[in-house]
Amino acid sequence: GNTNNSLQSHQEELGEIVAELKNYARETTHEKIIRGVAMGLALMSFGQEENADALIEEMRSDRDPVMRYGAQYAVALAYCGTGSNKAIRILLHAAVSDVSDDVRSAAVVGLAFVLFKTPERVPQLVSLLIESFNPHV
Repeated sequence: GNTNNSLQSHQEELGEIVAELKNYARETTHEKIIRGVAMGLALMSFGQEENADALIEEMRSDRDPVMRYGAQYAVALAYCGTGSNKAIRILLHAAVSDVSDDVRSAAVVGLAFVLFKTPERVPQLVSLLIESFNPHV
């Protein structure tokens, strides 16, 4: 009863904070503030796995490359150490196809976060990345 209500109100409050941060990032022109918001949202995703998917999708589809950069860290932290195939797919896609060098680099770093408990899977993914080689990654 009561703990369920307090958890629900906590989640609603968190949702409001996230919405406020995203609005602030959209309205400001200061790149450092946008980057701070993006990284703050990414850190809030830590260990959340599927619970972070809606936020990740929203950040990934943002036209601002700084928000997409944060999205790569959100994936990395939400799925840290899980070896999640879904997270790997998302990160590989960004690593080879995003127009921003920073986003592509963050996606590659993100792969390390997701895969650090399964290092035997890394060589195969590195070979996939080499096939679409880019000097900035």
